[in-house]
Amino acid sequence: MSHKRTSPSAYTDVKYVMDLALTKPGLRYECDSPGKAINFKQRCNRYRNLLRDMAQETIMHVPGQRAETAYDVLVIRQVNAAAESDRQGAILVFEHHKPEGRIIDPETGQEIAPPIGSLIDGGDDD
Repeated sequence: MSHKRTSPSAYTDVKYVMDLALTKPGLRYECDSPGKAINFKQRCNRYRNLLRDMAQETIMHVPGQRAETAYDVLVIRQVNAAAESDRQGAILVFEHHKPEGRIIDPETGQEIAPPIGSLIDGGDDD
């Protein structure tokens, strides 16, 4: 049975993979072809946008607020078998946005590390 693109139920496969990617940074999704990888990545982005639009309806009365989804932390890269960014690759890698630099506490001068298990801790599993 087919669902409209504007229904979350049309994206159950996408939701499953993205839910896994939230807890497993570096998750790989291997497709049969580059075209299928592109299509799945587009569906992931459509699903995020759909959820964000739905969330916006609940906060639209709050000035200055922008809707967010749990999946906004995900960066989806298309890579080849050598794990190099490649638009002709058939593999998608789900990574997390994380700070590029070090976070320093202004009072102590010590580096602040994200809590273990947080979405941006970087983990030792990478």
